[in-house]
Amino acid sequence: MVFRFAAAIALVVAVSLAGVALEKRSLELRREISRQHFRENVLRENHARLRLRTQELGAPSRLVDAMEEGELLLEPRPDAERTGEPAAPLLFWDAAPPRDW
Repeated sequence: MVFRFAAAIALVVAVSLAGVALEKRSLELRREISRQHFRENVLRENHARLRLRTQELGAPSRLVDAMEEGELLLEPRPDAERTGEPAAPLLFWDAAPPRDW
């Protein structure tokens, strides 16, 4: 009789400990997900800010002003002679990224 009682108590304690361990793991995972969402939001904000800054710096009027003032040096593209295309890299954009990416 005592053996059955001790086994029942041990079983209840084991189930309780397993439940506590599962709950602890669940909370750790939720915490990690919250951190990842926060990091994602920060990265999205940085991306938007940098994209806006890129658009501001790459505005055609700003590029023309920089070229006229001599701050922006136009160098011919390395493959301009081979392809026969114009050499101004900032005015002629390729549809595809360069092959070395």
